[in-house]
Amino acid sequence: MNYSLIIPFYNEENNVQNLVDEILVNLKKIKNDNRNFQLIFIDDGSKDNTFEKLKSNITKDFSIVIIKHKNNYSQSTAILTGIFNSKYENIITLDGDGQNDPKDIEKLLKEYEKGSDMVIGWRKNRRDNFFTKTFPSYLANYIVRKFTNSKIHDHGCALKIFKKNKLDDLNNWGDFHRLLAARFSYNDYIVKEIPVNHNERIYGKSNYGFFRVIYVILDLLYIKLFKNYKTKSIYFFGLFGFLSFLFSFLVFLLMIYLKYAYGTSFILTPLPILSVFLFMCGLIFLFIGFISHLITNQSKTIDNRENNIAEKIEFP
Repeated sequence: MNYSLIIPFYNEENNVQNLVDEILVNLKKIKNDNRNFQLIFIDDGSKDNTFEKLKSNITKDFSIVIIKHKNNYSQSTAILTGIFNSKYENIITLDGDGQNDPKDIEKLLKEYEKGSDMVIGWRKNRRDNFFTKTFPSYLANYIVRKFTNSKIHDHGCALKIFKKNKLDDLNNWGDFHRLLAARFSYNDYIVKEIPVNHNERIYGKSNYGFFRVIYVILDLLYIKLFKNYKTKSIYFFGLFGFLSFLFSFLVFLLMIYLKYAYGTSFILTPLPILSVFLFMCGLIFLFIGFISHLITNQSKTIDNRENNIAEKIEFP
């Protein structure tokens, strides 16, 4: 099997060299005739010298792609840029802050090559501040397990391996990396979890905190809402729109019946308002359905636009 290793960076100039050195050393140990690697480094609009540090790490041992975004978009956008520029069907992701241990890649590979669709790391012993990182992460993972019946302990672990072709069924992306393992499980793909090391962050500052819990809840609402309508979200909203139109029409028929059967003046009743209200609700549901359908179908390509990229280097 061949693998594309994708690493997003943002203002990590002090972490780049040590991390890349460790990755190269470990990949050389596990590379063989049946297993090769492509390295893809994504600088997500860093304001420091991260991109220059990455360019100094071109090696002849592996195929390397180095991309700099014009702006800081998001970790998901950076990973998606890497996926769209990958040449292999098996994807490995790793954080650029040095907290994932490159030595653990071999452990995940051994499990993945047994036939899994995804293998994700489990940071059992977190080396983070408890209140700002560890506890919010624990709470977010607890919520995910309760909502999805997933058995994964650490959905936020960036160290994972997965099949690129399985992503095609996960239509709407958003910040997809947070719940990728849960979404694989939803689709009945084979997902395994392996305990991995977690290093203390030496340089820089994490952008994640307690707001992660809110983001996770919003993502869960999306998954629950669109699980059965992920390719045709207009069906979901269209159903409510149709029901609103139907009840509006029934109320209108009721008014006609009362007028001609009993001579009732319905103008002084709430029925006209109810009929108009239901009709307007139907229009709103249809409008939301069309918009969500457009977003769903465009979301997979929105992050692949070349105008996100300021510079791209490939070797060889």
